[in-house]
Order: sequence, then structure tokens, then C-alpha cells
Amino acid sequence: MLKKIIIFIALLSAVTIFAQVLDNHYIQPDDYFISDRPLEGHSWIGIQVAKMIEPPNANTNGEAKFLRVHDGKELWTKNFWQSRIAAENEIKLGAVAIMFDYATGDVYIPPKERDDARTHNWFMAKITDVSTLYKGYVLVSGGYNVRKDNIRVIGAAQNTTVKVAETPVKQAPAEVVKAEVPVVKEVIVKKEAVQDPNLKIVKAMYGDFLEDNSMDVTDILNAKVKDGNLKVTCSDAFLGVNFPTANEKSLQLQYQTKDGKFETVVMQGMSAKLPDKFHRKVK
Repeated sequence: MLKKIIIFIALLSAVTIFAQVLDNHYIQPDDYFISDRPLEGHSWIGIQVAKMIEPPNANTNGEAKFLRVHDGKELWTKNFWQSRIAAENEIKLGAVAIMFDYATGDVYIPPKERDDARTHNWFMAKITDVSTLYKGYVLVSGGYNVRKDNIRVIGAAQNTTVKVAETPVKQAPAEVVKAEVPVVKEVIVKKEAVQDPNLKIVKAMYGDFLEDNSMDVTDILNAKVKDGNLKVTCSDAFLGVNFPTANEKSLQLQYQTKDGKFETVVMQGMSAKLPDKFHRKVK
């Protein structure tokens, strides 16, 4: 009996360690990315980190039940994927990729901290141009440049060196989860930065990447809109505020035009024009 108890405790400990293993994107082997929609018919979709709490079966129409990590909400969906960090030979034209949804300048970069990676949005798109891979980034559908170390591909984690409390260990291979993600070719209509009498700032947050250390500057920016155009600069001086915070501030914007709602992130000391053809359209 004692021997069985010892074996059970050992197995339980192994499972716990496996679940806590993090790769270089702070993603665990039993993490899934989920969405309320498939990639098909969209140039990109937003996705979030979640844990599967009920697997799909014949009675759920292919849906599984998940616990979303950032807010603890439980939901059913058939759009779920396991993933791994892409090797360079997996970064190919037409490949479906998963990326952390945060940019420095005009290039999307990998998460720097565990909490950011596990509570903020990621997005899924299709690699459409690898001609700049030698420079360290590629283009994905929707017109976004993504650093190659910010790219994940669909499939189970492989035997790779990972970190648990800064100690390298070997990760056990996870069970492969197959997910068919058909993608249709889309025509991207680029919008020029022109005057738009309907331009309105919907929401603008200035400060840290974390919301609890940010301030709402929506009204400040709306007052600066002139002739249907606005050139914003991410600085206290431009906004007319005194907001001491972390060294790397950002200005996260959502704005409305006659063509729909768009969003962008402007980093400290950088400027952006609204409206702009390179900004992400909110679905």
C-alpha cells in the first residue's frame, strides 16, 4: 500500500511539473490558443491562452470546454490549437502562424514577461512574404511585420530545452492535436493616410503596457484632431500630462473612420498618423 502511495505522489508531482514548464514564449505544454471563429475568411483573428477542462466528444459537435487564462471565463469552442515555437525552417510562405499581439515600431515582438504572455492577446495569420527573413522578420496577412522569434506554428511541443524557475529541463512531448485551418486568399485593400471628416478617437490609453498603470487620454487626443487628421506622438509633452511611469511608455489607440474602426500602438518617442493604411482594422 505504501509503495502505491509513493508511486501516486511521484506521478502527481511529474504532472504538476509538466504543466508548469514554460518555453521561451512562456507557454506551457498543456496550453491551447482559442478563438470564437476560424481563420478562414479573415486575414487574421485574435486568440487567447486557455486550458482545456473538457475534451471534445461525439455529443459536443467537436467543441471542447476551456478555461481562459486571463479572466477565468469558461467557454465552449471548436476553434482551438496547440502550438510550438517555430524553427526557422518552419517559417514558410503560406504557413499559419501564431504571434504575440504587441509591436515595437512596426514590428511585432515576442513577450518579455510571463504575465504579459499569458494574459494579453495573441493573433493568428498566414505568412505571406519571407523575403525579409534574413533581416529577422516576415510579413503576415493583414500587412503586419513579425519578428521570427515571435512566431509559433500549429502542432504539439517537441523535445526542447525549456525553463522551470530558470533551471533547464527536458520537456516531454505533448500529445499531438490536429487542427485543420483552411485559409482563403484575400485581397488586402491598403488605405492611404488621408483626411477623414469622420475621424474620432474611440479609446486611447497612455502609460505602461499594463492597464493598471495607464491613463485615459481619449478626450485629449480628440481635442487635437484637426481637418480630419491627427499626428500623435507618444510623449508627456505632446499629451500635455505629467505621468511618471516605467521607462518604456506606449500609447494604445482605437479610432473610428468612415471605413471602420482601427487600432494601433505607438511606442515612446515615436509618432503615428491617423488614419493610416498600416493600422490594424478591428473586426
